Amino acid sequence: MDVEIILADILRQPKEFVLTHPEYHLNLIQRWHFKRAIQKYQSGYPVAYITGHKEFFGLDFLVNKHTLIPRPDTELMVENALAVIAKNETIGQSPAILVDVGTGTGCIPITIAKKTTKKQLTILAVDISLGALRVAKKNAKKHGVKINLIHGNLLNPFLNNTALIPPNTELIVTANLPYLTVEQFEKEPSIKKEPRRAFVSDNNNGLKLYEELLKQVQKIQVQKIWIFLEIDPRQADAIEVIIKKYLPEAEIEIKKDLAERDRLVCIH
Repeated sequence: MDVEIILADILRQPKEFVLTHPEYHLNLIQRWHFKRAIQKYQSGYPVAYITGHKEFFGLDFLVNKHTLIPRPDTELMVENALAVIAKNETIGQSPAILVDVGTGTGCIPITIAKKTTKKQLTILAVDISLGALRVAKKNAKKHGVKINLIHGNLLNPFLNNTALIPPNTELIVTANLPYLTVEQFEKEPSIKKEPRRAFVSDNNNGLKLYEELLKQVQKIQVQKIWIFLEIDPRQADAIEVIIKKYLPEAEIEIKKDLAERDRLVCIH
């Protein structure tokens, strides 16, 4: 399947073309590009980095070495954020803001912007990587959505800045932050070609960045807040302890991914 995707990209055709045209002969330039792509693939480069594209929630996103490659597991976050936006009638009537923290390709906020019917929702995306923000900007333009891109670490740009998040706001925070330990990253060869800082949080329990984020949330004054965090299934108990430390009144629900593993933390 990977080779079919690479070949289809070189031919600038859908994958179905490769399957239905076995008689097709590559020209010399196409053969050269295919050989180079296969060499990269054999040396461990993910298909998405070779083609420069990755599908997420039925949409095509540009990716490069500055961004984490979107995963199907993260679609669970988008589904649940969209459900909250759809179910709450006040979102869209009163000021409502969605902030995607550590946005990378921008796949989460862009997909939400494309799929929601509540166009009054203001969408902000923040990332510490300028390279990632450049990719997110291209993806927002590609999909024709308005996303305000902000350079910064976690929620730092919003602390004590009521111009960005006014007190009368209903706020949704989505975050797929690095949640692996150094040891976990070193033991997983399949992710070695992706940016290390997109995966590694600390060498303790992998939840350092999420703890910093929740500590910041505690300081932001808004009407209502929903938070969605993607985690490693082994972190479910530990993340609940951290949430109760900083947001003791919050409702917490942990949802499972397609493999029936704890994956998404929903906080209200």
